[in-house]
Amino acid sequence: MIINNEKNAPTQKVEGDEARLLKVLLSPAMHEGLTEIAAGYSIVPPGSKSDLTGHIEGEMFYVVSGEGKMLVGDEIQPIAPTSIVWVPPHVVHRIINDSDQELKILWVLCPPGREAGIIEKSKQ
Repeated sequence: MIINNEKNAPTQKVEGDEARLLKVLLSPAMHEGLTEIAAGYSIVPPGSKSDLTGHIEGEMFYVVSGEGKMLVGDEIQPIAPTSIVWVPPHVVHRIINDSDQELKILWVLCPPGREAGIIEKSKQ
């Protein structure tokens, strides 16, 4: 069994136009025996957005709180609490917070990999 929480999560603060806080909750880089999945969350402040990215991992997003939009490929859709989004591997995507509230989104990577960069940057 693995149990973790925000207090123990490696955290990367991103500044600028794509300001956000990234936290890793589960990762093979942190938890012995974990091989299939990684998870964490992003906190996107009002008026900000995540980077436009596409990567080899598939990624699931679940909106915990706040509202905004999700760009996946060439489609933009509104997101709100309990919205869930699946992004297949290699498809570009971006979280957009066009509201006046913080947007908190849980993300899950399958397979894990990309979260290792957040862990490394949290040590700097």
